[in-house]
Amino acid sequence: MNKVKVFVSVISIFLVCCSYFGFAQGNSSNQGKEFWTAYMSHVEDNRESTMILYITGDENTTGKVEIADESAADILFTVTARQVTQVKVSRAAYLRDAGQYLKGLHITAAKNIAVYAHIYSQSVSGATLLLPVAVLGKNYYSINFTQQSNAQKPTYSVFMVVATEDNTIVEITPSQNLTGDHPAGEPFQITLRKGEVYQGMSANDLTNTQIKSISTADGVCKKIAVFSGSTKIAIGCYSPEADQFTSDNLFQQVYPTSSWGKNYLTVPLKNRNYDIFRIFVSDLDTKITINGNILPQSSILNNHVYQFTSSQVNSITADKPIQVVQYAVSQGKTLNSACVFDDDDLGDPEMIYLNPLEQTLNHVTLYSPSANAITNNYINVVIKADKAATFKLDGVPYTGFVVMQNGSGYAYAQIAVNSGTHYISADDGFTAIAYGFGPNESYGYLAGTNLKNLNEYITITNPATNTSQLNGCSGIPYKLQLVLSYQINQIKWNFNDGSPIQILNNPVGVPVQKDGKTLYRYDYPEDKLYTQGSYNYTATVFNPVADECGSTKDIDFNFTITDFPKTEFELGGNLCSANQITLHDKTSAPPGSVGKIKIWWDFANNPDNFEVFNSSTIAADNNYYHTYPYSPASASYTVKMIVYTGEDELCDNGYEKTVIIQGSPMVSVNTINDICQDAAPVQLVADNKGFAGTGSYSGTGINAMGLFNPAVSGPGTFTITYHFIATNGCDAFTNFDITVNPLPIIDAGKDLILLEGESLILPAKAIGDNLTYQWEPVKGLDNPDVLNPVTTTTEDTYYKLTITTAFGCVAQDELFIKVLKKPVIVNAFTPNGDGINDTWTIKYLETYPGNTVDVFNRQGEKVYSSVGYAEPWDGRYRGSILPTGTYYYIINPKNGRKVIAGNVTIIK
Repeated sequence: MNKVKVFVSVISIFLVCCSYFGFAQGNSSNQGKEFWTAYMSHVEDNRESTMILYITGDENTTGKVEIADESAADILFTVTARQVTQVKVSRAAYLRDAGQYLKGLHITAAKNIAVYAHIYSQSVSGATLLLPVAVLGKNYYSINFTQQSNAQKPTYSVFMVVATEDNTIVEITPSQNLTGDHPAGEPFQITLRKGEVYQGMSANDLTNTQIKSISTADGVCKKIAVFSGSTKIAIGCYSPEADQFTSDNLFQQVYPTSSWGKNYLTVPLKNRNYDIFRIFVSDLDTKITINGNILPQSSILNNHVYQFTSSQVNSITADKPIQVVQYAVSQGKTLNSACVFDDDDLGDPEMIYLNPLEQTLNHVTLYSPSANAITNNYINVVIKADKAATFKLDGVPYTGFVVMQNGSGYAYAQIAVNSGTHYISADDGFTAIAYGFGPNESYGYLAGTNLKNLNEYITITNPATNTSQLNGCSGIPYKLQLVLSYQINQIKWNFNDGSPIQILNNPVGVPVQKDGKTLYRYDYPEDKLYTQGSYNYTATVFNPVADECGSTKDIDFNFTITDFPKTEFELGGNLCSANQITLHDKTSAPPGSVGKIKIWWDFANNPDNFEVFNSSTIAADNNYYHTYPYSPASASYTVKMIVYTGEDELCDNGYEKTVIIQGSPMVSVNTINDICQDAAPVQLVADNKGFAGTGSYSGTGINAMGLFNPAVSGPGTFTITYHFIATNGCDAFTNFDITVNPLPIIDAGKDLILLEGESLILPAKAIGDNLTYQWEPVKGLDNPDVLNPVTTTTEDTYYKLTITTAFGCVAQDELFIKVLKKPVIVNAFTPNGDGINDTWTIKYLETYPGNTVDVFNRQGEKVYSSVGYAEPWDGRYRGSILPTGTYYYIINPKNGRKVIAGNVTIIK
């Protein structure tokens, strides 16, 4: 009896961790511990190519890369969680020509990893995400593109097949003549050892080449990895000039036909003139609708492809599974019959297998490289429009989504990103591609996908809820359910734990309708209770419709059972309204199993209002924070937390507590207007709104009791804090500013002397903004309202200057003006002792500091001399009264007064 091994595990393809939405089977991540790939042929016009593996994972781990024939030493690598490790592949693995080689690249790790492969030479590069062995299939179609390029050497359309086990038999039906002796349309078989590679090459497009694993002597079809591409290719209208027909290699891992979908939404590549799309059908009778228009059956070519160009968003649906591929065109290509070259266009050919809407993911870590002249990196995302608001890029909400106008209910975004590692996530499933362009350069790959057989799978069902699950929780009895697209008369259940195989004869299949097709559900007769761990079950059934793999199939189901968490938390912090409280999570759960946490801060009153923390936002320190609204009265709240563990966050357990949030005081303080620096101290008064407690002030210039002294603070604006602690322990703060305006700086000047009859400018100085001036008294001043008026006063005067700022701050200073009157000199006196005119009186001369008086007789002899004239001359010279006569004087008043000369007569 022939036997087929059907693997229905599911993957989501990306560089680190992901989840998926929709019905999937087994492992929900493309992370795995084992991968196979090969170093595909690459046109090396000027230099040798290079192959790099980018490896990452959710956990720190180690691994190695091996070449199947051991022609090069194993490469050991270390992965740091959510960081990318680069491994350069030995040239010993390079496959230059068509043929069969023991050159497979085997990548293994101690813990789950994800791998991205990149082959490049100068500006000719291609990349793909690798699929772990657990999700590989048996039936594939190579999807390539029309083979043409600007290479100096012959170029080829290429596919590769890598065996994961010894004695793998593969049947290949090439769509074109292969180099060598395999003509188009004629099937041929090859037998491969583990790690052996068959590389098929043709000068023409190898699209529609069928590659399938067939049964061996022991009746088993074995898993194979298939890759499609080109050694170098140009896409778009032909140009004879090499620089206008830029070319690139293509390198993509092919998805098994069982994972294809029926609904696709496409988004243009950012900043390119147009894209090319190929819709590949395995059944030529498939009905396709594009943007609501039914495609004529005759439009599907004999190579099972419908090809079209587009620069817009497209909706593609089919009544049977299809694969949609998006192609970036050569640099400068435009949509016109003349093949006009666009000098501003940057890029190069690339091929990206797209994800159907049936198979989505909700988070992914991806890598945007900058190597080999990539200057612009992008991520295209398609998501349900009502879930777009939940999408985040590197932990930050992204709001640039555009609702699709085709009535699909979806939205899309073309997001420009920097080179490096990026994490994207949402509360619901989405599809995404990552790509980039530079001068004559490009890369592109599907950021994530699920691969699942949509018509053959096993689930476990919780009888209490009647919900089908891919994983489960310990302590719950589950029912095994097998879904098939055909009816059977026997199931052999192998639990792969050493227990006997359970044979069920004539099982009853319950019809189930799915997408217009009838499927049959078979229930295992007994519910099973599981403990924590990983399980691998196999259901062997007889397929009445025999195919190349025989009539007996093994359907594997890998699933995980996780313990329920023991949820617990404690509340701390300031348990007062309008203050932040802390929830400290003390949950006990298996390491790494917690995938989601929900917290309700007021569950009793608002059960629909909660916060969700997923794997990327769960607090590393287990602390979560919340602030309840202000209330002067105490209030009771029910705080609830549910912790979810397991592969699909199925195992949840809740915990709740009632917390009393004390009423918080609200305070205010009487405000004061701006004051001047010389103002008297001001007492501030607080209003504690009826709360009893203690308050205190702090800040510059104020004491704890609230007395503010501007003389202490000095000028400036000062923030004053009032802190009030109520008797219930809750406190309140209020901050306010007090502005102290500076006094103006004034100097009226030194005291001055003014000669009678003359004028001078009062030399006052002042510093300040927007000052006003007032001099008093105003007598003798030309303008009392300016800083430096002119005075002509004739009397000794004290002038006072008052300066006022715009804020009303005042400063004063004064100066004294001494007026020196003109001396009044008499021309005769009678020093005879009668008490009348006995001395020579010179009025006002004594007011002239430092004046000198000299008197001479007719002979020129000096008979009198003095400095200052405090005592008038009595006519004596050497103690005796001078004789009657005329004498001559020279008076120097100084102080700005000119010398006075004349004569005076002594009369007896």
